[in-house]
Amino acid sequence: MPGVLTPRRSLVGPAIEPLWRTETGDAPLSIAVSHGGEYVAVAGGDGEVVVLDSIGGRVVRSWSAHTFGALSVSWSSLSDRLASGGQDGFVRFWSVDDDEPIATHSASPEGDGNRLMRPWVEHVVWSPDGHTCATAAGAHVALWDASGALVRRLPPFRSTVADLQWLPDGERLSAVGYSGAMVWHRSDESVGDPMHWKGSFLCHAWAPTGKWLAAGMQESAVHIFETKTKGDLEMSGYSQKVLRLSWSADGKRMITNGGVYGTVWNFAGNGPAGTRPVSVGGHALSVTDVGFFGRGLWVATCGEDGQLLVWNLTVSSQSAMAAGFVPSPALRLAWHPSERRLFTTHQSGWVVGWPTVRG
Repeated sequence: MPGVLTPRRSLVGPAIEPLWRTETGDAPLSIAVSHGGEYVAVAGGDGEVVVLDSIGGRVVRSWSAHTFGALSVSWSSLSDRLASGGQDGFVRFWSVDDDEPIATHSASPEGDGNRLMRPWVEHVVWSPDGHTCATAAGAHVALWDASGALVRRLPPFRSTVADLQWLPDGERLSAVGYSGAMVWHRSDESVGDPMHWKGSFLCHAWAPTGKWLAAGMQESAVHIFETKTKGDLEMSGYSQKVLRLSWSADGKRMITNGGVYGTVWNFAGNGPAGTRPVSVGGHALSVTDVGFFGRGLWVATCGEDGQLLVWNLTVSSQSAMAAGFVPSPALRLAWHPSERRLFTTHQSGWVVGWPTVRG
């Protein structure tokens, strides 16, 4: 049966069992935990956006949010309000308390035309202060306020936006794609600043300190850019394209996928130049997502083998602190913002809540 795996016990750490497992429809393509940690939201391939209670997995709210697939979901830090984007070309703003959207807009200027011509809204990201939501649909980037009203549309990017992120200062927004990278200031009406770094970007993540930018590239490598000196490094040797990146809270470690291992780079001191990365492993198939917890050096990986592995790098990179399994390929993971609890989405349509990892 497609998407179903034979159970296997991990040899790298103590086994943990799910606290709950909730079926939400088609495979959830995006997951986000509310800033208070009360809710988990997922966007599904059937167009549903589902909000779950993070403690027990109960469905709190379910919306038929998008005509086609729902692709991205993101919470505002100001309230129990979230935004979603989908294959229908619309961005919608929601409150957990309401059945209907607070606001609905086309995310691209051509949205009033043929619906088949609307570019998909693949990226929805709130600014850290919760006042501004940014969306990317094709080459079109737009800013929205907390009520869901349009603030402004930015000049089109040079290609389809592959990834969209707020910088650590919360005032600037960056987009990357096949044509390079661009940075905008949310209060600046200018066309934006093209970053001088060239290449075909697939994803990117800023160090919390703002010192480094890491990017997964088309050639199955990671490029590291130093923002002050404008220098750059290339980390090659990956067996697959790097599509997921995550930084530790202190900006001294960064983990990527790109094969059956998570690869951890050390950015302490002068950075990773001339150093060897640490590999955290135990997956039988490709790692699909990686993520550092908000404090310390706890890091998690999930994979196509259905496993979730959790590591404390201050203790060991060889033995995981916990290993969980469900019989369906894992797609995405997310940490609770203040507790060492994790949530994963799976190809089967499951969302899984895991117990607090001790150690």
